[in-house]
Amino acid sequence: MSGLSRRKRILPKLAVATVAVMLLGGGGIAAADSSGATLGWDYSPASRPAAGPEALAKANNHRPESGKNLKAAPGVKGANGMWQVNSTAPTLSNTVTDGDGDTANLTFEVYSTDANGNPKEQVKLTNPDTGKPAAYGVVVSSFVTSGGTAKVTLHYGDLKANTTYAFRTSAYDGGLYETNWSAWAKFKTRGRTVDIKLPEPNKSAPAVDLDKYQEPQIGRRNRPEEVARAAKVAGKGSETCTDHGQKITCIKVGKPSDLSAKEKQDVADKLRAGSGDLVPWCNGTGVSVGKDYLKRDSACLKWATPIVFKYLVKGPDGKIYNPADAHFASAIEIKLNPVSRKFTQRFALVPMDPFIVQRGTIGMPGPFTMIPTFKCSAECTTAAPVWDGSPTWQPKGDIHAAYATFNHEWTGGTATKVSSLQLDWTIAGTVQGGGQEIENDPQWLGNSTPDFDIRCDAVASATSPGCVFSAYKPTWVMNFAKTPAAVAHAWLIQSKLPSHPGSKAADKPIKYLPASVRDSNLNREVICPSGWAKNYGSPDTTPIDTSDTVSCDEFAYAASYNSGGMPATLGGMNEVDTGNDCVQTYASRVAPGDWRLYDDTRTAAPTWKEVCGRSSMSNYQNTQSMQPFSGTFSSPSKYRLLDKDPYWVAFPEFAHCDASKAAVSCTVPKP
Repeated sequence: MSGLSRRKRILPKLAVATVAVMLLGGGGIAAADSSGATLGWDYSPASRPAAGPEALAKANNHRPESGKNLKAAPGVKGANGMWQVNSTAPTLSNTVTDGDGDTANLTFEVYSTDANGNPKEQVKLTNPDTGKPAAYGVVVSSFVTSGGTAKVTLHYGDLKANTTYAFRTSAYDGGLYETNWSAWAKFKTRGRTVDIKLPEPNKSAPAVDLDKYQEPQIGRRNRPEEVARAAKVAGKGSETCTDHGQKITCIKVGKPSDLSAKEKQDVADKLRAGSGDLVPWCNGTGVSVGKDYLKRDSACLKWATPIVFKYLVKGPDGKIYNPADAHFASAIEIKLNPVSRKFTQRFALVPMDPFIVQRGTIGMPGPFTMIPTFKCSAECTTAAPVWDGSPTWQPKGDIHAAYATFNHEWTGGTATKVSSLQLDWTIAGTVQGGGQEIENDPQWLGNSTPDFDIRCDAVASATSPGCVFSAYKPTWVMNFAKTPAAVAHAWLIQSKLPSHPGSKAADKPIKYLPASVRDSNLNREVICPSGWAKNYGSPDTTPIDTSDTVSCDEFAYAASYNSGGMPATLGGMNEVDTGNDCVQTYASRVAPGDWRLYDDTRTAAPTWKEVCGRSSMSNYQNTQSMQPFSGTFSSPSKYRLLDKDPYWVAFPEFAHCDASKAAVSCTVPKP
């Protein structure tokens, strides 16, 4: 009897005993079986019977055979024959046939490779069903019909990212093994595309000072010179003159370019010289004369409209002479209260140098007075102005500044009422001459449309009605020190995806979705179904302590029209069918003080064309990151957000991070 026949006869006994020490070829690097014995490349699959024992009754039947269609998915096969797999938990497959028509399965064996791509060392695989070490370090597929494709999905954690492996298969029909292994097939797992290093969460971190991040926003309003240029609108030109017979008075308004640099500085110096600071930031950094600015609860109209009061006379020759005129710059400050019907305007008249231009010997005949009128549209009352500094100037040497304070009150307001109040500004003047007071008709200074109209409502809170500048987009900043992983996730999605939710640079604000309009939990159930993080999130997700659990975080926020769960039929901007369509990440503590936000390599790498993000992370970090939002940011007492109000989301700690490349790596805060 030949040695080969003898080996065939004793195979069943060896298989039952699960002890195999024979070598059928001896080539290659050896491997050890479960008993510790060392085997060569070509040991018999039956000597490691992971699929089950052989049956002597079938000894004369046909043995099953592995096919030649070895594949690793999801992925593509390169020109070198290697599969490029877009996962670290790939699905391996091959066809299998049996000459008797029996069903059969395949045993899959995986090896690491050396520098030349040759099999090097067996990877001890995990049973994907139990999560425990698989018998003999191999995994076995389900039975399939002869000619079918058998496949297994490897357990996450068995393979490393960005690493080349080789695998092969052997067939089993329930009684007999294939005597040889299939050919080898190679595949390479995908690398990480997200690696953001973060510090330990600090539960005691102080609250974010949101006001610090509310930068002045440049706004537009109707001004006489623009209206006059666009169309001839009655009463809306840039000059008003009144004929008094022999005497004529005019008030003309100009634009900041009419002012010299010194005059602009005078405005800046004198704007807040009156009683108190109605809008303290009006002379702060980034606010310059010649532009109009607003925040959610205040405005600084520093267009500094030049105002010229002209005095003219008719000479004996019938000609009109301009013996004198007075030059001012003006500015307006507005202060609202998000929990009050009352608001205030402050008008500054700042004399320019030279204040009165006198021509010839006539000059300005006597003192003159400027009379501003600040109106508020319907549903609004206005009290008489209170002056700090007299609105009357003497014809010589008088260059004092004057400030008028106007107090208004919104008179509308029911539980469903929202009003838009337009402000309108005019100015008139009188001059004393020859015992006669000469009054000039009012000149229009403009109105608040479109950006400085005031929105007052009792919708956000029926018990605390209030007013804001709804054209201003406030900026939301999460507490990075307290919840670094949640902040990193939001930054990543905003920075990388074309939807750029909340990005000021991309001009793509988030639109607020209040609970009164739609339950945001419905959005959340699309992206983060109940129990998803526990059952399907990355197993490497780390709670911050033993009292914490894991949860699912989405960005853009569920309480927004930008949410992937918001239906397009209800105004959703980025509707998806499921959270599986989002970029998948997770947060893990790899060492004390070293947290990471990683992309989930169990799934395909992000294309960065997705419209949403889903991340498995600490429940504390997830929930606490947004806990202050409704209590402060969107609340009636803070920025008073209503349905569809736009706002920005900023990440100051990530300013140094580069999101321009396909793979994102950064350490935050900057080391």
